[in-house]
Amino acid sequence: MVYNSNYSMEDYNLVMKLRKKGLGARKIKRELENTNRNYITIGTITRWIYQNVKPFQFKIIEQLKEGYGNISKEKAYIFGVLCGDGCVSTNNLISLKVTDLDFAEEFSRCMEKVYGLCTDIHLRDGQITNMTKGKKGKDTYNWEKRSKLAHQDLSKYSDFKTETWVIPKEILETSDLSLKSAFLRGLFDSEGTARLKNKGHAYLQICSGNDSSLLIVKNMLEKDFDIKTSINYSQGDVMVLSSENYKYIKNFADKINFTIKRKKISLANALATYKRKGLARYDIEFKKKVLDLLNQGHSAYKIGKTLKFPYTNIYDFVKQRKRGLF
Repeated sequence: MVYNSNYSMEDYNLVMKLRKKGLGARKIKRELENTNRNYITIGTITRWIYQNVKPFQFKIIEQLKEGYGNISKEKAYIFGVLCGDGCVSTNNLISLKVTDLDFAEEFSRCMEKVYGLCTDIHLRDGQITNMTKGKKGKDTYNWEKRSKLAHQDLSKYSDFKTETWVIPKEILETSDLSLKSAFLRGLFDSEGTARLKNKGHAYLQICSGNDSSLLIVKNMLEKDFDIKTSINYSQGDVMVLSSENYKYIKNFADKINFTIKRKKISLANALATYKRKGLARYDIEFKKKVLDLLNQGHSAYKIGKTLKFPYTNIYDFVKQRKRGLF
């Protein structure tokens, strides 16, 4: 840790002595100019005499962890979270306010791993607001830290504002899918969900108030992870990417998934309800017919409905053919 000299207690005591004579901040400033103390600013004098703030003889010059500028999986995850629930304020404050402790802990771990920034996670009681319709809201876990250097570094990649965030080009242009996966995991932890619509019919969704960047996310999911999604809009005209296809939801579970335990369990439970039994009773000719229909562009769901069998078995047919079993 590096230190640098700042205002001394002698400076402080002189200002307070002038204050006791009834002088205000501007008059004290003029008096100091006659004592070769021009370096004491009017803002500093104001804090000393009005806000009861005392000077430190030394101030800490901030240093971040070596290598913080490199792009790692932890930094990619931070990007994803900041494009969602996280916040980078203009006053150098980096923060996250969420209802899942494991989410806050993972963000905290990544911030310490990348930047060396450590701080406690604070639990805050839910408040009664207009949004909660007079009821107590959910308790939240809050991580926040002020860091000028970390703020400067993050600001090089995006402004991370709700409607204008962009995916950093270091993520978009990389061939390392682990970095893209970490970014998407952070974004889905913030804005994504996986639920059971009805037995054997789950859905995966992610939304954002930033249509242009979410469309790039859609392309990334399809191109890099074979996860196709459709576009819908919520009642508030917020764009939503969604998929109800077993194959794509399973690809998400295998290649990206969530950090949040609650969401991981929901995803696993939803996938487990798909019917995937009795593969042996389908003969080879039937399997070939099904795959021919699939190659013609028919969806697995439509094929299953037309031929009256669990359409999720089709993905096993595909795997069997790849392994040369028929």
